[in-house]
Amino acid sequence: MTVCGIVAEYNPFHAGHAHHLAETRRALGADTAIVCAMSGNFVQRGDLAVMEKYRRAEAAVQCGVDLVLETPLSACLWSASGFAFGAVSLLDALGCVTHLSFGAEHADLALLRRAADLSRAEGEHADALRQALGAGLPYAAAMQQAVSAADPEAGALLTSPNNTLAVEYLCALDTLESMMQPLAVLRAGSAHDSDVPEDGLPSASYLRKLIAQGDADACRSLMPEASFAALTQAIEQGAAPVTRNAVDQAILAHLRRLSPDELARYCGGDGLEHRLRAAIRDNTSFASVCAAAQTRRYPLARVRRALMRAWLDLPTSIPPTAAYVRVLAVGARGRDILRRMKDTCALPVIVKPVTERTLPDALQPALAHDALADDLYALAYPDTALRVGGDHFRKSPFCLS
Repeated sequence: MTVCGIVAEYNPFHAGHAHHLAETRRALGADTAIVCAMSGNFVQRGDLAVMEKYRRAEAAVQCGVDLVLETPLSACLWSASGFAFGAVSLLDALGCVTHLSFGAEHADLALLRRAADLSRAEGEHADALRQALGAGLPYAAAMQQAVSAADPEAGALLTSPNNTLAVEYLCALDTLESMMQPLAVLRAGSAHDSDVPEDGLPSASYLRKLIAQGDADACRSLMPEASFAALTQAIEQGAAPVTRNAVDQAILAHLRRLSPDELARYCGGDGLEHRLRAAIRDNTSFASVCAAAQTRRYPLARVRRALMRAWLDLPTSIPPTAAYVRVLAVGARGRDILRRMKDTCALPVIVKPVTERTLPDALQPALAHDALADDLYALAYPDTALRVGGDHFRKSPFCLS
């Protein structure tokens, strides 16, 4: 069986994601099994997912994914490099994934490899990177400038977010010396963060905006039926949309307790902690704190991730790599993959969270972070009756019959 890994957030699962699945199976064969490493309740832009992770995983399985696993929480709140490495290392640890499929604005694998090779290079390229960082550029912009100086065509790729992630996936595969074969799929539809759907394929941010405005019905034609049904059910039950605004004051109440030295644990300690401390003191919402703290050197997404890490008590010293595999949903061929993983997987596999307490002591701190994150996420449910803690241990994966 060909088993292909995909890294995604499915926030929410939409027609563009269905297109990616279809193109992956068109390239590898209709019977290809697909395993997704999916972000949990917190996503890489430094925000809460619009819908809880088990519901999003169920929607993905209903739409054709065979097995959904949770990307490590630390990786979900990392920059593109850590996010990619954490998710790819999780898929690689399964020991049975043969391919890695990812979308890109330019699906020229040879050119993406050139950009990846330069991203890891030393010598003159490393000097150019240091100079760009010294000039105050954020890391991503400095890397793009340094790669462009050596190879303008490869450097131009790094101006597009999905190309940047594709390059990071290739870097992760090389670092891990993984046997997974990369498959670049040309991204179709709307651009990242676009408000205008193209060819019926929207951006996830456009759908989230509609949902937050109370216009979920407008998403119907832009999402597979099963995914739209999961969304509407969650809304009817008071479990969606989950928005950060609901926990703004809870976040600020925690952040105002932290000194610059304490904040440095969550943002890397390169001076951002002082801007964060001043912004937290002088502003009254998460959004206004972010706006006050961001600069060219400290982009908005990095600021959001740092603040979210501080709220979740998730220091950057925690690596983005997986210490265990958490199953969120099982599809048509998912059981076969899980059976195979018994012989091939290098990590403990958690199917039901209630069994976590039986795992080795060394894993308990990371497991505790997962449970805390889920409890804090619950505070943002629209229905206040759902905001109780402990739900982490009451969840079980969805299994498609």
